[in-house]
Parts: sequence; structure tokens; C-alpha cells
Amino acid sequence: MSTTKRLTLIAAGYALALAGGLAAVAVNEAFMPVDIAQTSSGMVAFGDMILLVLVAGFLSLLPTWFLLKLAVEKSPRVLVAGELLVAALGLASWLAMLDLAAGAGPAALPWGASELLGLFIAFVAIPRIVLGPVLVMIEGATFLLVRAQAMRALLAAAMLADLVPLSLYALNLARAARY
Repeated sequence: MSTTKRLTLIAAGYALALAGGLAAVAVNEAFMPVDIAQTSSGMVAFGDMILLVLVAGFLSLLPTWFLLKLAVEKSPRVLVAGELLVAALGLASWLAMLDLAAGAGPAALPWGASELLGLFIAFVAIPRIVLGPVLVMIEGATFLLVRAQAMRALLAAAMLADLVPLSLYALNLARAARY
């Protein structure tokens, strides 16, 4: 099968995953009581967004597997380099958030840097941190597909770079919930 045909089937898989997510939201809306939908419209919209992301994300697991398989087959070095770049971006995101949480606000930075830090946190750091578990799964799947030992070692380091901050966050969250 040609690469173009495989990419077309993968894109169709993602389109079906999105359609499945939208169908789940439509079914949820159909069974939503009218008084709840009218009095808590913001909460309902947020719930619909979460439902869409969860269902579409679950349904897109299969096309993602085939996309990773194709990428490993055609250009494994580019794929691993991209995953390492995203892992490094994750470390930078966690460090930026720790710096922000420690109280080093925008006033402590030189002029212009605070705006860039704010943009980085809003548009890169927070989405990257939220997608951390998904990226660990992608790195793990790539680890299973790649056969070169050096690439596997780099992917293991990338997974570790994602798992350590997530584990520390979960540990602190569990400790805070206990008290």
C-alpha cells in the first residue's frame, strides 16, 4: 500500500474519531434536562468539551498507532528527534510553572521578558503539561516500534523526563488531599 493511501486512511480514522466525539456530545445534549442546560450553560459547555476530548481521544488511539508505525517505517530519526524536542519542552514548561509558583512574577523579570514568559506559560507550558500523559503513551508506543538501541535509550530518557514531574505532581496532590 502506498504512503499516500495509508495517510489518507489515517486521516479518515481521525475524522471518524472526531465524528464519534461529536456524536457522543450530541447524545449527551439530547439527554440533558432543559432546566440544567439553561441554568448552568457554562458548566454544560465545559462538560461537553471534556466529553468530546475524551471520546475523540480514545477513538483516535488506533489511527495514532498506524501513524506512529508509518513514521517509524519512513523516518524514525525525525520522529525520535521530534519527541525529544517535545520532552525538552515539557521540562522547560514544568520549570517555568515552578518559577511562577515560587513567586517570581513578571515584575522580577526585565522589560519584555515578562510578556514572553506569559505567552509561553499560556500557550505552551500549560497545554504541554496537560498533554504530558498522552505524550508518555506516544513515547512508549514509539519505544515499542523502534528497534535501534540508541533511539530506545533516548526515548526512555524522554519518558523519564515526562514521568518524573508528573509523579512529583501526583505525590504532592496526594499529600495535599490527605491534610
